[in-house]
Amino acid sequence: MEKGLEALIEEYFRDSDYGVIEFILRGDGGTKVAEIFVDNENGINIDGLAKINRDLNQLVDNNLVIKDISKLVVSSPGAERPFKYLWQLKKHIGRILEIELNNGEKLEGKLTEISGESENVIIGIMKKEKGKQIISETRLINFSDIKESKVKISFSK
Repeated sequence: MEKGLEALIEEYFRDSDYGVIEFILRGDGGTKVAEIFVDNENGINIDGLAKINRDLNQLVDNNLVIKDISKLVVSSPGAERPFKYLWQLKKHIGRILEIELNNGEKLEGKLTEISGESENVIIGIMKKEKGKQIISETRLINFSDIKESKVKISFSK
C-alpha cells in the first residue's frame, strides 16, 4: 500500500514544477496520516497547495484502496525544516542561514549567492561588532558538504 501511494505521488509530480521534499506516514491502524511536503524554486502559495491536495486525494480515491490511511495532507516544508536540495536555497538569497557541515562545523551566515549551476553556495559569515552583525568573511561551500541547513528564524526588531 505505501509503495503504491509513493508511486502515485512520484507520477503526479514527474512533470511538475514542484518537488517532493519529504513523504511521512505516521500513526497506527486506521488512523494513519500521509504527509507530503512539497516546494518549488519560486515558493508555494495556499492556492497551489490546495490544488495539489485536491488532485492527490482524487488520484488516491480513484486508484488505490487504502483502508488504513485516514488522511492525506499536502503542505510546504516550512521554515523549521532543513533544505534537502540546492534549488530550495535560491529563493532564500539574502537571508541568514544556520548551517552544519558534515565535519561538524557550525556556521551562521547570509546566503549571498548560489554559484551558477555548480553545487556551491556562497555565504557571508556573520559576526557581532559594536552591537550589530556584520559579514566578516565570505565562504564558498559545496552543497554536498552540508549536513543540514535552514533559515535562521529571528524575532528581533
